[in-house]
Amino acid sequence: MEFKKVLIVAVLIALVVGVGIGYVIPKGPAPPAGLSGEIPIGVLLPLTGDFASYGARGKACVELAESEINSFVKSAGLPVTFKFYYENTETKADIALQKVQTLAAKGVKVVTGLLCSADIQAIKGYADTNKIVVITPFSTVAELGVAGDYIFRLIPHDDMEGIALARLVYGLGIRHVAILQRKDPCDISIARMFKKEFEKLGGEVLVYVEYEPGTTEFTSELQALESAVGPAISKYGADKVAIQTLTWEDLAMVLAQAKARNSITLSVRWFGGDAIALSSVILRDAGDVAAHVQLLAGFYYAPDSPKKAKVIDYVKRKLGEEPDIYSLIAYDCAWVAALSILQAGVYSGEAIQKVVPYVANNYFGASGWTELDETGDRTGLDIIFYQVKRVGTEYKWVAVAKYIASMGSVVWG
Repeated sequence: MEFKKVLIVAVLIALVVGVGIGYVIPKGPAPPAGLSGEIPIGVLLPLTGDFASYGARGKACVELAESEINSFVKSAGLPVTFKFYYENTETKADIALQKVQTLAAKGVKVVTGLLCSADIQAIKGYADTNKIVVITPFSTVAELGVAGDYIFRLIPHDDMEGIALARLVYGLGIRHVAILQRKDPCDISIARMFKKEFEKLGGEVLVYVEYEPGTTEFTSELQALESAVGPAISKYGADKVAIQTLTWEDLAMVLAQAKARNSITLSVRWFGGDAIALSSVILRDAGDVAAHVQLLAGFYYAPDSPKKAKVIDYVKRKLGEEPDIYSLIAYDCAWVAALSILQAGVYSGEAIQKVVPYVANNYFGASGWTELDETGDRTGLDIIFYQVKRVGTEYKWVAVAKYIASMGSVVWG
């Protein structure tokens, strides 16, 4: 009976990762029959704080994955149940570390969820030392990709996004940009790559304005932007000037305060990064201003597939909104985590860590192929750009362009 269960695991894992396109995992060693009972997986989500809206969508996707995973192992006749332990990081790195430590004390060896780069920086040393496998769709700082560690990121790092933003902005004929950037590892990384690529193309960065996380009053930041943008508009024209923001959903406060002071910055176009694209907070709190400045921001884009459609439909029915790319990948992270545990055949961080690349490189999920590079980061994804527009009586994010990663170019429409 044990041999039969082992064989079933190997065959069904191959079928799950290749569902819909006939792909089967290359022949490998069958996992030992060392798993039984409840298998815990920690799920860390920003259910409050700056990324709460992402946390809600991510939680819905992971809950769907948990249900499907347990249906899968039940149908395989395996004597296991996956138990997901959901914890709120409050969008705070120190809380994320506390939650990982608490889960580790309970014997959890695998953690997934929406952990941003600040979270990964905080937990990385502890995870590596204690051999806790971390699989996330939410961290993108390039420097955090380290070969052989216990961190796996099923999303590409920031260099691609910075380059895509620079090429999009420059392609619109804009040559002079003021940068507003939150002091967060992801935003710093994207902003630096944007600046490097934009200047390489022939553009000029007028001013580089940074602010601390937790800032709620942006008078000094807006004054700095105005001092740079005003003269540039007079010299080059408003159509040649723009503001590139690398912020979180606190951009809604920036836009609202700019409107309140009738800021000259609202005379030019604004652009944003992936942390604000599709943000319901932006629409709710500053939709009119965002539409006025034609706010445009990019998100990594998952190829269309039946699996993607299924997850989107589930979240729309549950929350009344579509899941973002991070949430779709969170679904895939949960599956890769569970399949890796099954393939390892033992609940050991060290054993599971060795298996994750093997499983991820042969898994097609809601976000497409999850192939990883040598550092454990996803190799690539296209980026779709959305603009805030008024549609009827509502403000909505509308897709307007796509960055094709394989071509390195922006396609409109």
